[in-house]
Formats: sequence, C-alpha cells, structure tokens
Amino acid sequence: MLDIGITLRKYRNKYGYTQQFVADCIGISRVSYRKWEDNDVEFTVKQLQKIAEFYNIVIDQIIKESLINDP
Repeated sequence: MLDIGITLRKYRNKYGYTQQFVADCIGISRVSYRKWEDNDVEFTVKQLQKIAEFYNIVIDQIIKESLINDP
C-alpha cells in the first residue's frame, strides 16, 4: 500500500509550510488537505497532479517516495 500522506507531510515540513498554506495554494480546504496527509481519501490522478505541480515534482516521485515509506 502506498503511504502518500507521509510523503505529502514530509514535503510540507521540508519547506516549512502549514497545511492551510498548501491547501490555499492548491485550491482545497485545510480539512481536505489534512485528510490527504492522514490517508483518509483515495487519491485521484488530478489531485496528485495538483500537489506535484505545487512542489515542482512529478507524480512518479510522490509514488516512489510513498513506496519507500511503506514498511
């Protein structure tokens, strides 16, 4: 199973962003973004694309790092 939430939290913390800041930048509510980090949702390609564009990375990088996070 992919642990995308941990990867998203890692990127957010790396840049010192708040959940509110990231949520505002990608056009969702803070509660929705928190659910992303908590893995309370199944991600769509469109959602992954938004977050990848925000961090200027490719979706593949998110997925690869999420596989590494998976014990």
